[in-house]
Amino acid sequence: MSLAGRAYSAARWTTVSTVLRAVLQILQVAVLARFLAPKEYGLMAMVSVVLSYAGLFSDMGLSTAFVQRQEISHEERSSLYWLSVAIGAILMFLVMAASPAAAMFFHEPELLPLMMLVATNFLVVSLGQQLKMDAEKSLDFFPVAMVEISSAVLGFSFAVTTAWLNWGVYALVAASMVSTWIAMLLSWVMLAKGWRPSWRMHWSEVQWFVRFGAGMVLNNVINHVNATIDLLIGGRLLGASQLGFYSVPRTMIMQVQSMVNPVITRVAFPLIASIQHDKSRAREVFLKTRNMTASVNAPIYVALAVFAPEIVFIVLGPKWGEVPPVMRVLALWGMLRSFGSPVGSMLFGLGHVRLATIWNAGLMLIVPPIVWYGSQYGTIGMAWAMASLMLVLYVPGWAILVRPTCGARFVEYTRQVAAPTFCAIVAGAAGWFVAVAFDEPLARLIIGLPVGAAIYLLLSWFINRSWVAAITAAIGSDRMKAFILQ
Repeated sequence: MSLAGRAYSAARWTTVSTVLRAVLQILQVAVLARFLAPKEYGLMAMVSVVLSYAGLFSDMGLSTAFVQRQEISHEERSSLYWLSVAIGAILMFLVMAASPAAAMFFHEPELLPLMMLVATNFLVVSLGQQLKMDAEKSLDFFPVAMVEISSAVLGFSFAVTTAWLNWGVYALVAASMVSTWIAMLLSWVMLAKGWRPSWRMHWSEVQWFVRFGAGMVLNNVINHVNATIDLLIGGRLLGASQLGFYSVPRTMIMQVQSMVNPVITRVAFPLIASIQHDKSRAREVFLKTRNMTASVNAPIYVALAVFAPEIVFIVLGPKWGEVPPVMRVLALWGMLRSFGSPVGSMLFGLGHVRLATIWNAGLMLIVPPIVWYGSQYGTIGMAWAMASLMLVLYVPGWAILVRPTCGARFVEYTRQVAAPTFCAIVAGAAGWFVAVAFDEPLARLIIGLPVGAAIYLLLSWFINRSWVAAITAAIGSDRMKAFILQ
């Protein structure tokens, strides 16, 4: 299969996996919101944000280095595998040892046993991570999708069952652990392809990967501080209950990105890495990636903002009445954030880890004080702080990250997101206009969403036709197979 054909096949299976997993997670939130209190979601948000920092060191950036380097010997791969496992084991014990300090930081003693349990995921993930990255490197996403879907289904089933049995927040913890174990076991069944690591771990065979990965780790740590500082500050200043009212809509907003962006960026990274010496070609792939990402994200986020009260009432229930205003602001934040997502794939695919690190280090100087100031006005103030920051950083992001690396001009860089954003806003306004006459939340959604979707597709045909052509190609039109690489 040609490179374009493999890229589209990878995009299809990534789409299937991410959409199904996103639907399951939304269903999980909808079901468990009936059993769990906002405080229990707040506790899990605290656990997740603390463990996410440890997760930045889960393989010391070795997975990214593994994909970026095109030729790797069996000996090098074996040494990398055991190094990753050792790092996973060390992280597990470090997180367990740090659990009391985290509980003290958030003033929540209940965090201690929760973190001790979820910490075991670090070791389990390391046992199968390289198998997954090897499949993604070769754009073989079908078995990866099967592993992800199977583990997500079983995790969802376990979460619902244990919530019904009144496990409380432990239903979320247990579901995470079950999903992680299933994914690791299935990776060896479906992704190994007969490969087994040799019993070796030589420094000479891993030193290049460690150097590359060290830069990735530093960048990821700084970037993650910027991305999760709202949860840290909110958890510290607002408390578990208020953080629950913020973290649940934030999770729903981020779920859109985890559903849409990986479909494109997970394919774009190895694709750009494979053509990294052809700057012009990499630039075209990046711009098309940016347009496709924005074209899918923009209408979803506009719909979340327009119909926030209806979605919250139907999905979460009446006790979450404080959430709609926060969700509307976070929808703006999520849309702007999603527009910048393909930049990371481009930078790492071209090997510009240092530039990404410098950029994120600069952000770390301004993000925390802005979020802290916003938190003084509660959850809505923190949401506005996050959204405003994304808007302010739009032009500097292009000037510092995009223009010097791939040569994209500001006009073409902006055009990729301007067209779908305009179409989404007009469609959202039309959907609201036809739905506002109805009283029932479900009726508004049933009427407004299809109308908005139809208008968005119609406008896209005239204003954003390149995206329509790309979607046609991804669905399976043989005449359009080479669209993304032509």
